[in-house]
Amino acid sequence: MRNVPQQIFSRLMLIDRYMFKEFGINLLAVTGVLWLIYISTRFARYLAEAAVGNMPSGLIFSLLGYSSLGALSLLLPIGAFLAVLLSLGRMSSDNELTVMSACGISRQRIIRNVMLFAGVVATTVAYLSLVTVPDALSKRSEVEQRGKMSANTTGLLAGSFKESRDGQWTFYSEKLSADKQLMENVFIEIHRPNKPLIFRSETGHFEIDRKTGDKFLVLNNGHRYEGKAGDKDFTIAQFASHSLLVEKGDEGQVRQRHKALPTSVLWAQGTDKDLAEIQWRCSAAIMTLILCLIAIPLANAGPRQGRFAGFVPAILIYIIYSNLLGVNSAWIEKGNVNVFFGAIWVHLLMMFIAYLLMNRAQIQRYFADRKQGRLRS
Repeated sequence: MRNVPQQIFSRLMLIDRYMFKEFGINLLAVTGVLWLIYISTRFARYLAEAAVGNMPSGLIFSLLGYSSLGALSLLLPIGAFLAVLLSLGRMSSDNELTVMSACGISRQRIIRNVMLFAGVVATTVAYLSLVTVPDALSKRSEVEQRGKMSANTTGLLAGSFKESRDGQWTFYSEKLSADKQLMENVFIEIHRPNKPLIFRSETGHFEIDRKTGDKFLVLNNGHRYEGKAGDKDFTIAQFASHSLLVEKGDEGQVRQRHKALPTSVLWAQGTDKDLAEIQWRCSAAIMTLILCLIAIPLANAGPRQGRFAGFVPAILIYIIYSNLLGVNSAWIEKGNVNVFFGAIWVHLLMMFIAYLLMNRAQIQRYFADRKQGRLRS
């Protein structure tokens, strides 16, 4: 079973193996460069958060690992697109495609090889988008939550006081657990000029609401003192559990948690927002196939155009394609577009563009013949 891919590859003709080898080398090169750019920007971002105390520095490489895995489903489609474009562009510039045509290698065979290569990449992208990436994003979210909760107790030594970043709270804990997640014998003072607020509890820990992203400090088995001692409105309350809002979650955190949900959960829930996310995950694989098909006519450079002549229009097509998918996903989420129509119209539009590019010589000849016919009449 281990030799099955090698056996299949050996049965292909030499010219087919040569083309697949070119596609694979360029795919690794392009995807590798894009991946390094993505990792460097993410590393700078995490390093900045660790520098200001929002995240422990020991979690940076764990977050980078999950983030890099999540980025593959986005990088592989454009990587395959540029790999086919660069490979066929070089072959066209070096007249290799002309020699292949003279030797009986038809255009349909080149298209077949490109689509076989695109099919393998699209299958990989589909598995990553539907299975692997949501799991990686979920684990990254858990690591970020632990990191942010640890950041709140970083610098909090047992038996010492610590102020919050905004200076509004003063923390004290007699003991800390080994992972710094649980505080024992907690004292908290919230600074208010007219009516101070003090909490004392046996234990305390931080929690993050998965739906809203709000961060809470949960105190267990304690007392709440409000007001100044001796005043008539001084109150003492006993509680079994008390939650204090530490930080309000933003919309970005909520969206990230939604993207981390498994595909089966999204399908079971079936809301417009869930279906929009499924549509976005499936679009990556379909996008890979259509982009590789578009790369074939773009790579067919003219005699004086060079191998990179189709690079600029290729980038423009990719930007338009990806932006249309993003806008379409937002429309589906808001219920402005039917789910079925929204899942296919962008891909059908790009397939129509691919058809026009693949047959542009025949289309130009058709309109030229019609123009000559009008002039004769």
